[in-house]
Amino acid sequence: MNAVKIFKIFSYLNVFLLPTWIITPLLATETTIFFLIYEGNYSDLFDLTPGNRNGQSILIFYPMVLYSMPIYFHFQYLRSNNKLYVSMLFHFWVIILALRILSIISKGFVWDFYMQFALPVEIIFPFILLYFKREFSKVD
Repeated sequence: MNAVKIFKIFSYLNVFLLPTWIITPLLATETTIFFLIYEGNYSDLFDLTPGNRNGQSILIFYPMVLYSMPIYFHFQYLRSNNKLYVSMLFHFWVIILALRILSIISKGFVWDFYMQFALPVEIIFPFILLYFKREFSKVD
């Protein structure tokens, strides 16, 4: 079996299995997919309250991952001038916007210090990138 086939299988597994990481926190009040092997609740699992174990590192790690991906895509575009990265950025921010809307629908909306900065970016960026994506498609 060659690497292309292996990666295709890996991609199918990701497409069908990773959504459980997204869906279970949206639907469940107290748990994630770990309910199969973990008896505590969501906050205990991720040590969000009181945050004495790994909670602080989780709260730092995931926003860093989320916001470092667009930096990487922008860097790759600057390095290569490949318009594919504009499309990837657009799709990335559309997914972020869709997930934010799902989280608001499932858990409600709270305007706090974090949301006053995150929400405008998550709403505006997909439209900005849609403009660039359309403009770049005219160039070809």
